[in-house]
Amino acid sequence: MTDASKSPASKNLPWIIAALAVAALVANIVWTRSRTAAPEAAVAELAARLDAIEGGRPGDPRAARRTAGGGGGPMAAGGLGTDDLSRAQQTPEQMAAERARQLRDLEAQFARDAADPAGGARTENTLVQTISGETMAGTGLRPSDVDIACKRSSCRIVGTFDRLGDAQDWSLFYITAAGGNVLSQTQMVFVPLPDGRHEVRIYSARAR
Repeated sequence: MTDASKSPASKNLPWIIAALAVAALVANIVWTRSRTAAPEAAVAELAARLDAIEGGRPGDPRAARRTAGGGGGPMAAGGLGTDDLSRAQQTPEQMAAERARQLRDLEAQFARDAADPAGGARTENTLVQTISGETMAGTGLRPSDVDIACKRSSCRIVGTFDRLGDAQDWSLFYITAAGGNVLSQTQMVFVPLPDGRHEVRIYSARAR
């Protein structure tokens, strides 16, 4: 299908999904970064992201990130804006230690989950197809070094991006595109890598 033949609704689908994603996250999803910032700051950031997505220009998925990040200013390695760091009164070292602790806990929880060769493989296939599906393709964002693993009760999705904001935006789109009938109770950790890239690690319960 050519771009000219796509309806306005089709072109705006990724933005509608993103708006729904942020609204759902404000109400239901436990964000890793909300644990290191004041609750009001986390909700305010997600609300700003929703406003930016609703008023964003189609074709520019980074509009939400610029608004949430304070007009494109620097963001902390853990995914928080500088204002959030000030409110949280945590040093970068403290934030890194907290991120490492959360990552250890989530990895240990995933490791304890029992294997599910048949059901896990089916869910993994669904999640892989979601990455290359039309909705995600419309965002213009695609991770590298993707690793998806599912067990009896949980899934772990890992991807790497050149920019932190891209990792954040892609994660919002992805968990919503996957659907609540596949993933639930999602937690995310954004990990800075030595080469300057950022890895997102998404831990979700498998929907029942």
